[in-house]
Amino acid sequence: MLGQPCQRVFCIVPPTGRYIREDRCQTPIEKMKTIALRPPIDLMYAAGSFEAAGAEVRLTDYPGEQWGWDRLEQDLREFQPDAILLSITTPSLDQDMEAAALAKRVDPKIVTMAKGAHFNTRDVQTLEQYAALDVVFRGEYEQTCAELARGAAPASILGITWRDTDGAVQRNGDRPFTDDLDAIPFPARHLTHNELYIRPDTMEVQTTIITNRGCPFHCIYCLANQVSGTKNRYRSVENVVAEIRQCVERHGIRNFLFRSDLFTQNKKWVIELCQAIIEAGLDIQWASNSRVDTVNPEVLGWMRKAGCWIIALGVESGDQETLDRIQKKATVAQAFQAVRWIREAGIKSSVYLLMGLPWDTPETIERQMAFARELDPDILEIFYPYPFPGTALYDLCVKQGLIREGEIPRDAYSDPATGGLYMSVDDFKRLRKQAIRDFYLRPSKIIRTLRGAPTLGEKINYIKAGVRELFSHA
Repeated sequence: MLGQPCQRVFCIVPPTGRYIREDRCQTPIEKMKTIALRPPIDLMYAAGSFEAAGAEVRLTDYPGEQWGWDRLEQDLREFQPDAILLSITTPSLDQDMEAAALAKRVDPKIVTMAKGAHFNTRDVQTLEQYAALDVVFRGEYEQTCAELARGAAPASILGITWRDTDGAVQRNGDRPFTDDLDAIPFPARHLTHNELYIRPDTMEVQTTIITNRGCPFHCIYCLANQVSGTKNRYRSVENVVAEIRQCVERHGIRNFLFRSDLFTQNKKWVIELCQAIIEAGLDIQWASNSRVDTVNPEVLGWMRKAGCWIIALGVESGDQETLDRIQKKATVAQAFQAVRWIREAGIKSSVYLLMGLPWDTPETIERQMAFARELDPDILEIFYPYPFPGTALYDLCVKQGLIREGEIPRDAYSDPATGGLYMSVDDFKRLRKQAIRDFYLRPSKIIRTLRGAPTLGEKINYIKAGVRELFSHA
């Protein structure tokens, strides 16, 4: 019952498909070409906060373990939790809610909770639609978890929408974003099977470290502002290094994804972090993201020295008009410059492009394909934009009749959520497949990729990926 301490909490990734469930990033990975399964870092942060407040916590990633509904029911009966916390994505919401219904069938007294960006705008509607769900979290929720563990009165907990004893839905005030990220307990990696999450080129264990939160830009398709705010809030260098050291010494992990909404905005902080990693003697390799306009040769040089091996760039488009329409606030020229600087620094570049915007035509997509080949990053991934509720893209799709108000498309990222004004879903699927093959199966690309793989094992992994692509019907 809400208002009683949550002493036994079960944090769950439901057995509804392999997604990256990081609120702003909700990517199904089955059909993606370069995206690997990541640890459920948001649930791990929640678990760490529950534990720090005195709760006994279990955390299970059912898709990662390749376990199904029977195993979830067995675990619920064995652990007998007071509460469960589900990690959901917008595209998989309906299927994810089956886990709440199952928990209630096992024990009607279990408090069913869920986290996900979906609830920042669709919280009341979701609770009204799914009777088995008791509480949803909005915004940052580490402190919310701590208060629930201690049995705080539900009406006093900021950032939750909940069902009272009469069944009425109550919406509490928003929880402010915290500036003191160092005060948040480290993710509960001891509760996960870290070996499930690997770096795809070397097959070594890799984990995620969230270095900062928030982004001052306002791209029309992105959830970063909604999830983390518009102020880029950085952890202290010392705090990040302490978490890296814990991963190395306690868990034997030396490969990292430094996850952020915008890692390289504060160049001074990035350089200081790199210097601290070097001075600490941490023999690690790591990936990060960046905008094309927030890198320079000095920063990249320090990143390379500190172990950065790849940088992901949300380039999105090689057409300036499209960049302006999606409010990217970047230029095509900056994309070419960033990829060139990254290569000169000895770091690989991974570029994300969008296909399937409402205004796309066969001609705009052909220009996008030509741009990808000219830019020639080391890695290319093509996403279909997803109209998340609360984004300007969602409103645009409703206005143009591509989706109905309140509609939640099931397909995302690797399959088009909608058709466009001038092209069908099947058109988009055919052209994405063609674009990826045209990019990766060029002889010059194959030769450079194999030359850039330092070990035989990595060369073999790239060859296997190429063979899968060649014979893929995705």
